[in-house]
Amino acid sequence: MPELPLPSDPLPASPYQRTAVAAALRAAGCVFAEDEAELILATARTPREVTALVERRAAGLPLEHVLGWALFHGLRVVVEPGVFVPRRRTEFLVDQAVAQVPDASVVVDLCCGSGAVGTALAGLLG
Repeated sequence: MPELPLPSDPLPASPYQRTAVAAALRAAGCVFAEDEAELILATARTPREVTALVERRAAGLPLEHVLGWALFHGLRVVVEPGVFVPRRRTEFLVDQAVAQVPDASVVVDLCCGSGAVGTALAGLLG
């Protein structure tokens, strides 16, 4: 079976490109335009992909759906359209669950979105 090529490194971004991407995002109403620009530029592999990601975000798609991932409880979770984006405030639920679960318990995360809660719990409960 042939090996699949590994994805290329993220596109190196110039200060001008960061400024241009942030300006486009700000014009679209993104409150944290500079932070989002950094994430988009760190995720994109080509100039064409930068443009596509900025257009999708400017159209109002959630940043996590545009990027294809979200950070949750220290994990990078794949997020696709149609899946709830794991939220930082839900990390509190994970922390509370860990505190409540007796040793050797079985924890089930069914039909709860991306599986971020269950994955975080599995990592913490080992």
